[in-house]
Amino acid sequence: MKAIKLILCLFICASCISQTSQDNLSSKNDAKSDVDKKPMSTVYVFENETLKQTVELSFFNEKEIAFKLISQNKKEKQYAQIEGIAKMRGGDVEIDEDAEGNAYPVDEFIYEKNCWLAFRIDRNTKARMRVNETNCNLHSQYCPFASVGLLIKQ
Repeated sequence: MKAIKLILCLFICASCISQTSQDNLSSKNDAKSDVDKKPMSTVYVFENETLKQTVELSFFNEKEIAFKLISQNKKEKQYAQIEGIAKMRGGDVEIDEDAEGNAYPVDEFIYEKNCWLAFRIDRNTKARMRVNETNCNLHSQYCPFASVGLLIKQ
């Protein structure tokens, strides 16, 4: 009788362990597929004693990015924010220059909903970017959306 109880107990334990390990494997696979579905985020920052500009980009594909642009004026204690989807501009390759005058090619993504923004990202390294803006009345005069300097990838 004791042998039957022992065998039954071992069978139940083995069954529980097998189910737990399958559940863990299933949840790991679900988590992996969720990560695969989400676009990777990249953060670029420019900061000086007065202004901090942050751009978070999510690259959906080669032609579209989602962005969140935050401009903070540390002295005036104000900030402005805009977010949306920008699409790659077609045509010839654009060229930007860094502070030392070195030229580099950029991919330019355009946003034209509430105002006009151009996100100009270093094509080769994606390590730096610049933002140009026109007609963005959504921010205060102390928190520009246009780049004050190069934003560097964090």
